[in-house]
Amino acid sequence: MAQVRAELGADALILANKRVGGQIEITAAVDVEHAVATALPARSGNVQPARRSVSADTPANEIQLKALEKELDRLRGILEKELGGRNWQEATVARGPLSALRQRLLRMGLSRVLAGELLDSLPSIERLDKGWQLIQLSLAERLQAKHIEQIPGKITAVYGGTGVGKTSTVARLAGADIQRLGPEMVGLITLDNYRIGAQEQLASFADTLGIPLFTANDRQSLSLALQKMQGRRIYIDTAGMSQHDARLRGQYALISELRKPVRHLLVLAASAQASQCRALAANFSPRALSGAIISKVDEAQSLGGVLDVVISAGLPVLAYSSGQRIPDDLCEADGIELVRRAVQLAEVSGASPAGRPLRFAG
Repeated sequence: MAQVRAELGADALILANKRVGGQIEITAAVDVEHAVATALPARSGNVQPARRSVSADTPANEIQLKALEKELDRLRGILEKELGGRNWQEATVARGPLSALRQRLLRMGLSRVLAGELLDSLPSIERLDKGWQLIQLSLAERLQAKHIEQIPGKITAVYGGTGVGKTSTVARLAGADIQRLGPEMVGLITLDNYRIGAQEQLASFADTLGIPLFTANDRQSLSLALQKMQGRRIYIDTAGMSQHDARLRGQYALISELRKPVRHLLVLAASAQASQCRALAANFSPRALSGAIISKVDEAQSLGGVLDVVISAGLPVLAYSSGQRIPDDLCEADGIELVRRAVQLAEVSGASPAGRPLRFAG
């Protein structure tokens, strides 16, 4: 050790030692940390900190020199690996706000695709809270919230899968019109010839409010029912089926053949899995639907999935239901409110990955 310090100074560090031909070979370096820090800005890979090998018996022979070169190569590899790791860590810190925002969006239940689009639309940000506020406003805007009366047409057809609350939604829409226009201006048609319970539910509602209800199963009976209720606001309750059932498209084709202005609305349950909502929306071609109504918001554990589906399908959100009362629990579409609820549900499920609550900024 004394000989090493005599050759390299008091700051020399012994990196390795081994016995070679009855002698002890020592590999030492001066200020390894300084060598690493000096090499950080230049990522060329040719890192050569000051090292000198000192043998306990000088001069070193050729074998010792080759061993030293091998040891230097090994240390160079270690240093290069360390430099690469530090640069990656620095890059991670640099994109920290975006990474944190991405985790928040994913925790809300949004897809990676939509999360990426929202982040790409952000201007350069330095503060996480400012970025989070802009993200939420952008998400609310993408929901295209509209009032249902902005969609023209006196005939409204409502589609949905089994158990999404479609028939209840029809009753809510009709009930709102009854309050506004009176029962003499509203009528119902059901195409659901499969579920006795749905027919009875709608019949009970029609009897209570004193409005007509007709059952149709083909083009002729549907046209006849429309003629009998001419001049009224008519709501057509289609049959609820699996999202994979081709008859969903058949019902749409049947109603479209009427050659009348029809508002085609899709009901998506917030309590359903995003994959089910996506498969249901995929039954309809782009622009075939006038908009979407989100049901069972009060039963959902997450809203991000259904919001992701309506945005990716390009469907304006026309209303949402939260509760069991008819028609009181049918709420006008409000993008800000839906995003607020989505953030609130994500917050209830747990703190954000960054350790901060997913608060709505507004």
